[in-house]
Amino acid sequence: MRVFKVPREPGAGGTIILAMIGGLILSHADWKGWLIGISVALITFFTFDYAFDSYRSWRMGGMAFALGLNGLAYLLPALYWFGKGILEPSTDNPLLIPLGVIGVLFALHFTFSRKKGWKNPVTYALGNLLPAVPALFAPAVSGRPFNYDVLVFWFLLAYYEAIGAAYVETKLAFRKFPKKYPLIAWLPAFLVVLYNPYLVLALIEPTVRLVRNLRDSTYVAKIDDIKRLGWSVFGSVMLLYTITLAVLYLT
Repeated sequence: MRVFKVPREPGAGGTIILAMIGGLILSHADWKGWLIGISVALITFFTFDYAFDSYRSWRMGGMAFALGLNGLAYLLPALYWFGKGILEPSTDNPLLIPLGVIGVLFALHFTFSRKKGWKNPVTYALGNLLPAVPALFAPAVSGRPFNYDVLVFWFLLAYYEAIGAAYVETKLAFRKFPKKYPLIAWLPAFLVVLYNPYLVLALIEPTVRLVRNLRDSTYVAKIDDIKRLGWSVFGSVMLLYTITLAVLYLT
């Protein structure tokens, strides 16, 4: 199995790079931070399939290699910028929140994948939270303190990636996943307006899409139709991405 390759799912690969770009923008990184941040994201981009396939097939050697390579890719820049203090469990440590979040995500995904299987809609949706994780590490790899704009940006991007995956599941003729579930699961996203009221602008299109889906009786089964549906959802994600980034950067 090749270690370095382009992700077979364009949405996952695109999210990895775009998440890091958004994180660097909100971190106000300088040119050196941008160079390091994009380089780190590219390592994740090209090893994503190898890491995920190793995890899915439970190949310990592959998982250890992928985790070690990506771990060093994010840790070494942080050591460069912050020195040995990056290894201390301090509230000022820009790696503390990112590592905590990714630990919780993997714990949830592992639990569902083992109990419900890889084809379960919830397992699939949780897996879609992972490609946006590089955004959380953008401050650490660019030498900036962690800020809550980055956390909120990651939350909305990753959360809608997961909801979008659940939405696709409701459109598949061979799944029959209840259409109300993605809408119900989406409602907690509105909590972000407590942080920045203007973020409601980013929530409009996804909410309308999910509400309209309740009355839509059409399903897809052909691979070409599923691909078109996937690209439609990716376009919706990118609209949310752009509005969220603009609101957080300008306000």
